[in-house]
Amino acid sequence: MASIVLARGVAGELFDVDSPKDGPTSESHLIYADPDLFQVSCFDLGFSRGDGFFEAVSVIDGKIPVSLQLHLERLVSHTKTLEFPIARIEAFRQACEDVISRYKGESKDPMLRIFISRGFDPKTGIGKEKKPGIPSTWIYMDGEGTEHSTKPLALSSISSGRPSDAARLYPHLLLGIKSMSYLVNMSAEREAARRGVDDVVFETTDGFALECTHAAIVARFGSLWATPDPSIGIVWSTSQRELFAYAKRLGMETRYEKLTMERLKEADEVYEARGGWVIPVKQIDDASFAVNEDFVKEANHAIHYQQPEQEKYWEHEQI
Repeated sequence: MASIVLARGVAGELFDVDSPKDGPTSESHLIYADPDLFQVSCFDLGFSRGDGFFEAVSVIDGKIPVSLQLHLERLVSHTKTLEFPIARIEAFRQACEDVISRYKGESKDPMLRIFISRGFDPKTGIGKEKKPGIPSTWIYMDGEGTEHSTKPLALSSISSGRPSDAARLYPHLLLGIKSMSYLVNMSAEREAARRGVDDVVFETTDGFALECTHAAIVARFGSLWATPDPSIGIVWSTSQRELFAYAKRLGMETRYEKLTMERLKEADEVYEARGGWVIPVKQIDDASFAVNEDFVKEANHAIHYQQPEQEKYWEHEQI
């Protein structure tokens, strides 16, 4: 199945950890597998507890990974925050490039996904047989999934059930992690469908905008571009950073701020930034926004095909 490429990572190659070389050779970063067969053990903490995180990278034309460096920096940062063995960024880069090189599908918008869990649960019988603390990794390239659309979106605001200072007061909640635990996000997606809108934007109990179910929210006020500060407890989006980089290239100002929902609804234009794409938002609740189709086209072209120019304006993860 050339349009879906799946591999399991070799922990001893991808992480700073002492692990048996379970690949065919000691130099192998990956073991390729049949995507039609079951790949995840129910004794793995990623499956049984959601104890892990992921990255999702758009691969334009099946060969250009968007923001790969930013994704890998976030991946390394997450391993530190979650107290995993530290990921080796260059090893992961090589692994991603190898998976991409094997893709033979026809889709122009395949996704490269990286899943990393804490590994086997040492409290189980199977886990006891394994060496504890060795992460499980899966990397796959999928050209059969739903392709991105830039159709303007209608959103509804929805309560997150937490105040804007929760991340500062309760760091153990890990609110800025791109966690495998997407139960709430999927529930919110279903709520959006019940409300007859495309997506929701989460709001704190004290009135500040957070993020959407799978995307950052970015607003333009004249020549100023603003987005909720990640320190409020949201994922620091690679796609939002790409949009900010493009705005800076145009000579515009960018800002991270505690953005109230009320102020967000006063914006000239609003966008979702996700999966390496910029998608216009036409409405949030009863507030409507202009849709600049030319800007959407130009921004996405820049993000996808002008990466050397974009990289000059990137804001990098501290790793």
